Amino acid sequence: MSLKKYIAYITVVETGSLTKAAEKLNYTQPNISQMIHSLEEEYGFPLLLRQKNGVKPTKNGLAVLHGMREIQRGYKNLSETVNGINGLETGKIRIGAYTSITTNWLPNILKEFKKQYPFIEIQVYEGNASELDHWLEEDQIDFGIGTVHNHKWEFQALFEDPIMVIMNAHHELAKRNFISLEAIESVEFILPYSDSLFEVHNIFKKEQINPNVAYQIRGDETIISMVRSNLGISLLPKLLLRRCSADIAIKPLKSQVFRQIGVLLNTKRGAQTPSVDKMVDFIHKWTRKNN
Repeated sequence: MSLKKYIAYITVVETGSLTKAAEKLNYTQPNISQMIHSLEEEYGFPLLLRQKNGVKPTKNGLAVLHGMREIQRGYKNLSETVNGINGLETGKIRIGAYTSITTNWLPNILKEFKKQYPFIEIQVYEGNASELDHWLEEDQIDFGIGTVHNHKWEFQALFEDPIMVIMNAHHELAKRNFISLEAIESVEFILPYSDSLFEVHNIFKKEQINPNVAYQIRGDETIISMVRSNLGISLLPKLLLRRCSADIAIKPLKSQVFRQIGVLLNTKRGAQTPSVDKMVDFIHKWTRKNN
C-alpha cells in the first residue's frame, strides 16, 4: 500500500535518518530503504540525498512531500470519522508548546482529556517560538500553544501570562514592591534569547531601555539558576516561576506587561482531524473554567 511508503518517507524526512525512522515505525532499516527505493522507481527521480550524518530530501523530494502529508492527513481524518461513527473515539494528536506550558500548565489538561478520550494518542513536543514556527510550517505538529508573534498562523487566545522580574532574595532591588524598567538599567541583567522570549526584547525596544546585559542565555532553568546565584536579575513569565524556591524574589513590573498565550494553527492545511478539533475545543473550555 502506498500510504505505508508515504508515511515511511515522511518519517525519514522528519528524523533525517533511515535508522531513526525504522525505529519510530517499528520496521527494519532495509524495510524503510526498500519502501523509499520503490517510491523513487515509481516516480522516476531520487527522493533523498545520502549524507555522512543522515539524509535530507532532494528538491523533487520536497516538492512531493506536501502531497504525501495531505494524503496521510486525509486517511487519518477518514479513520477517525469511521471509528467515531462506530462509537470509538480514536486518533493521534501532535502538540508543540513552550517548556513553561508543557511543564506547568498542559499536564492537567492532558490528564482530564485522557479521562474522556482514553484511545486518542497524544505526542507533545517542547520548543521555542522559532521551533514552533518550523514545526507548523513543516506539518510536524497539528497545532502549537505559544504566543502571538507570527501572523502567518491563526491565533486563538487562551490567557494572559504576566512578565515578572526575578532576582536573588538578597539582591539590592529585592525589598521593592515593584520594579521599574529604568531600575533594570542600573543592575546586571541576564537576557533571554529572542527566540526563547521575544516579549522581553520587545519591552526594551518599545520603552527604549538599554539593560546592562551581563549574560545572554537561552534556557529558562539556566536563567533561574544564575539568578539564584546572584549573577544578575532577569525577566521571565509568571508561568515559569511556580516552582521557584524562597531564595528567588519575584516582583511585578511597575507597568505590567503580559504575553498572550494561545493556540497556533496552520490554516493552509485545511480541516483538522476530529481528534485535533476535540483537543482544541477541550483546551478552550478548560482554560475558561480554570482561569
